Amino acid sequence: MKSNNAAPAIHDYYRYVEDILEPEDIHDASTVSDASAANGLFIVLAMVVSLLHAFNLYLFLGTNIWPVIPVLLHLAIAFVTAMVTYAQYKKGMDVQHLAILSIVAATTGVFGSLGALLGFVVAAIFKRRSHHFKEWYETIFPTDSISEPQRIHDNIMEGIDENPRQYGVMPFVEVMRLGSENQKRRALAKMTSRFHPRFAPAFREALADSSNTIRVQAATAVAKIERDFMVKLNRIELARTKAPKDPHLTMALAKFYDDYAFTGVLDGELEKLNRERAIQTYKSYLQQDPNSGEAWIAIGRLLFRNKQWDEASDWFRHALDRGWKSPTMLLWYFESLFRTGQFTSLRRAMLEYGRGIVGKDDLPKPVQDAVAFWMEVA
Repeated sequence: MKSNNAAPAIHDYYRYVEDILEPEDIHDASTVSDASAANGLFIVLAMVVSLLHAFNLYLFLGTNIWPVIPVLLHLAIAFVTAMVTYAQYKKGMDVQHLAILSIVAATTGVFGSLGALLGFVVAAIFKRRSHHFKEWYETIFPTDSISEPQRIHDNIMEGIDENPRQYGVMPFVEVMRLGSENQKRRALAKMTSRFHPRFAPAFREALADSSNTIRVQAATAVAKIERDFMVKLNRIELARTKAPKDPHLTMALAKFYDDYAFTGVLDGELEKLNRERAIQTYKSYLQQDPNSGEAWIAIGRLLFRNKQWDEASDWFRHALDRGWKSPTMLLWYFESLFRTGQFTSLRRAMLEYGRGIVGKDDLPKPVQDAVAFWMEVA
């Protein structure tokens, strides 16, 4: 498992879950810091063993001492070195250099211990210049990057227009309404393999299609989506067991429930339950990060979807008091006030925040006109 507690570079929380669950790279697992305790012990032990073996060699060659004594001394040094290595191994320390020292010193004496020490120094020098396995692999098998024309072509082939802000996934809906049976089957296959909650309207059209073949394929696709839902949910929960205090996993779970609450193709009761779960999980995330505007806005939106309009208007009011005034959130707030009949508060809100809506090019003109009208009568 990767031990990464930093916030994800992008807001792809599902990818973050997979990173948590990804097994440790064998090349990372075998990498040990140069400043580790085992390496420090190796340097000291290698120097001591080298001195002892050098002294023992002197006794064997430069004196008239009985030859059995240097042999016994050599065996004793080798035994102690092996025991130190084994003790470090039992503690879970990295002992690759210690193991080499034990083997070569036991077989070649001072020459082996000096060679092991030299090998350690050379490895430390070259390690600083080495590349990670992934970087080296990329130089041999580079990952193909998709060009902008290719991306647009893929979107068109998948039924998604290159301007999602204006058109969204309407091509799929139109295929389900007006396309031939072959076109509908192909569209269903694409929507199933690359499911997104925004595909829900097209799935609903397919489930009500006049063709029995299309209805069966759509029902099968919905069943697969529900299975995938459970698989992904289990993956997130498994990641949370590995890092229970990671706030990003809490957000991942909240967004997961949030996304699947708006699919429109799951069971109605399950969708309602997912909305309630999303609200509770977002609130849990706010306990870890009280200043998350994303979580505050999401809870208000979910309350509105649950037709809890009074709670939604109060929640949006608190969010506005905290300084979050995105155009989308303001529209949810205006609609909440309208649904609850708080017209006085709605007029006041229009005067206070309406200018943040009128003139926004990325909002539909009917929405801007409605806000402008309420500002005039306020």
